[in-house]
Amino acid sequence: MKTGIIIANTGSPASPEPDAIESYLREFLMDDRICQMPRPLWKWLVFRHILPKRKFTSAERYRFIWNENGSPLIYLQERLAKAVGKELSAGGEDVVVRSAMSYGQPAIASVLREMRDAGVERLVLLPLYPQSAYSPTLAVIDAFNRARKEVGWRPPCCIIDNYHDNALYIDEMARRIRDLGFDAASGDRLMLSFHAIPLKDERAGDTYRTQTRETTRLVAERLGIDPASVTVSYQSVFGHNPKAWASPLSLDVLESWRSQDFRVFFACPGFAIDCLETMYDIPQEMVPALEGAGAKPAKPAIDGSISNTLNTNGRFVWVPCLNDSQEHVRIIADVLRRNIGKSAFGD
Repeated sequence: MKTGIIIANTGSPASPEPDAIESYLREFLMDDRICQMPRPLWKWLVFRHILPKRKFTSAERYRFIWNENGSPLIYLQERLAKAVGKELSAGGEDVVVRSAMSYGQPAIASVLREMRDAGVERLVLLPLYPQSAYSPTLAVIDAFNRARKEVGWRPPCCIIDNYHDNALYIDEMARRIRDLGFDAASGDRLMLSFHAIPLKDERAGDTYRTQTRETTRLVAERLGIDPASVTVSYQSVFGHNPKAWASPLSLDVLESWRSQDFRVFFACPGFAIDCLETMYDIPQEMVPALEGAGAKPAKPAIDGSISNTLNTNGRFVWVPCLNDSQEHVRIIADVLRRNIGKSAFGD
């Protein structure tokens, strides 16, 4: 049975220019999953106040990470999807694997049309978030369901909503930290920074932070250290009320460590692919928070990576995202194999 696999993510503007960013943000911000404020008020805020300013400030940020291949999130995930398809096919699976985005291109609807025309008989949707959260994960699922309705095609499907405790994923996160020289006995600190979520989502039943803590516990066990010694923090809050988001905030913790002299190993296990929140926020915000305003490193490399050590004295050590590495290919293939074999594909 031919299986279509969609590896999905949030998305990216078509270019780092204000008009393209405005178009992308309009689609993103008007999603009910992103903000549940009364619609008329939120629409007024978005079109009168947020978009006119943010399309220019965001353009500066996107230009910093953009390169000759385009948006790192788009092309790195595309490479990952192709490699995962080859990996699964080599193992005898009859699959079509594609990358798609909730907002922007490649759109889920266009991918569904391609799969329908290729004779796909069932679907697997993998939102590429190891830890599931209401806003991004359910937004992907909503976009998937809207696209199925638009295309008019509803084969049996399976949705994988998280893989926060996958053994290969945990092993690889721990290996990367260890291989960069992490040594708790010498005083090194490990910080695992995850995307923040609104506390209202947690009150409504979102188990995201429980998953982040479980990922942390498992990584610590692989490293042979006490999970309590690992700092779990959150980044990329939206709006002017940080107290409404999961805490502690990564920036606040790093600033509190500025006067210390230990090395900080900084990893983002929730970001499977490098994106604005890693390629801009880490060198431009996280490093200066620890080292001071003069510590901003150079622009990210053309392949979407950023240097492991992001300053002159090596105090801030960045543990890279998995991106399209062969290790990541094996992880995602393993996650998918565990679901492709299921007989109970739903509607």
